[in-house]
Amino acid sequence: MGGIYLPSSRWFVGEEAPANSEVRQRFARQMAGLADVFVNDAFGSWQAHASTLDITRHLPSYAGFLMQKELANLERIMNPERPFVAVVAGSKYDTKIGPLKEIYKRVDHLILGGVIYNTFLCAKYGIHVAGVGESDIEAARDLVRQDEKDQKIVELPLVVESDTMEGRVPGRYRTRAVKDFREGQEYGYFLDIPPEAFDAPGVQETIQGARTIFVNAVMGFTPHFVGGSAKLDQTIDRNSRAQKFYGGGDTLQEFKDLSPGLYLAAMDNARYYFFTGGGAVLNAIEEGTPFGMEPVKALLENQGRIPAGE
Repeated sequence: MGGIYLPSSRWFVGEEAPANSEVRQRFARQMAGLADVFVNDAFGSWQAHASTLDITRHLPSYAGFLMQKELANLERIMNPERPFVAVVAGSKYDTKIGPLKEIYKRVDHLILGGVIYNTFLCAKYGIHVAGVGESDIEAARDLVRQDEKDQKIVELPLVVESDTMEGRVPGRYRTRAVKDFREGQEYGYFLDIPPEAFDAPGVQETIQGARTIFVNAVMGFTPHFVGGSAKLDQTIDRNSRAQKFYGGGDTLQEFKDLSPGLYLAAMDNARYYFFTGGGAVLNAIEEGTPFGMEPVKALLENQGRIPAGE
């Protein structure tokens, strides 16, 4: 028995070539010629490429053990025990509009962080924050209007404002209270959530009362502002009854770096599950089903059969 190691199939010209192009189909046939069976265990590679989609047309194809585990846990997010709380952050608003809208429909409560939260605050309070574009603010107004009706977003009452993104410079950052915002005010960069914000009435109760928690969030501008992320993980851990799902490479790396002891304990705790692909989780949530991703659909359609003509 032998093995062939392909460090990254994206290095090959056919991997991401247009669907049905000859170069892509040739690459898929070349890969299929190396094996007798295809097992997809790369949950994080959810994009429809030659190595995740086209190859299933040439070989009996199966989901690996990790893929099966990831899909089963995604089902638990799609059909959560309630109350269901999601914590979502990001460095750009426009890249998460789709998943955010779908998450909002599914949750009982939503906590925002990062630039996503900054954009929401601008749209709701009419303020201007450095680094937040007008197009994103306009897009966030839909979420503001939706939340005026459904009131699912739990606002973190404090943010850390900085005059610069060059680091945690003494005398150039401060805590701001959301209650003090007035329309037309201009602020510097909002780069973190102060730890004490998670002890505020409403915030702590929401997290402690949850039965399912999904986290795709780094709350601060790393590596300089990390207090919010560390306190978020600690606050969530104190809820011993909730099922906790973490997704996203940055989210997990921040957890590991800031709270290594807690991270190691969580790895052996049945109440935690760490997804290997944050983008795949968000894509599945946006699709509304874990089985809507093209590589997964291809496995279901194949179901181990030998395609005709092979």
